[in-house]
Amino acid sequence: MRHVIGVSIACALVVILAACTGGGSSHKTLDASFTRFDGSQASTRDYRGKPLLVNFFSSTCVPCQTEMPALEQVHRKAGDSVSFLGLDVQDTVASGKAFVETVGVTYDMGRDPDGAILQGLGGTALPTTVLLDANGKIVYQHLGKLDVNELDKQLREHGFMT
Repeated sequence: MRHVIGVSIACALVVILAACTGGGSSHKTLDASFTRFDGSQASTRDYRGKPLLVNFFSSTCVPCQTEMPALEQVHRKAGDSVSFLGLDVQDTVASGKAFVETVGVTYDMGRDPDGAILQGLGGTALPTTVLLDANGKIVYQHLGKLDVNELDKQLREHGFMT
């Protein structure tokens, strides 16, 4: 019993640490196909030619709920200089759509229903945000909630916003 409790606490600490660490880049590209809420197929390759911010979220994730308005604010501020894509992890289509509508998100949305895209990036927690350059190369990855200031900072540091 003591071993099980110790393992559970260790696993919880790993998840917490992963959710709180930010920054870093992996120097790999993100080529992922996904389904939009309307059922159409798309790919991160469709966004090549300009930077892309990809945010993995779920309607049941409290940090995601508080982060999404900041993402929308920065999206509006960035205008056409950066594309934004939200990928809903493990929600039903109805739950994901309702959440996005409630928040008032205007950027593109898709689904990662089994979390395969997130897991392929080494993501272990929600929210996770990945910033890609115009060629699809990952230049920044953050596990955990971001605010407007950090989003602005990352877009500016990578030369994607003035």
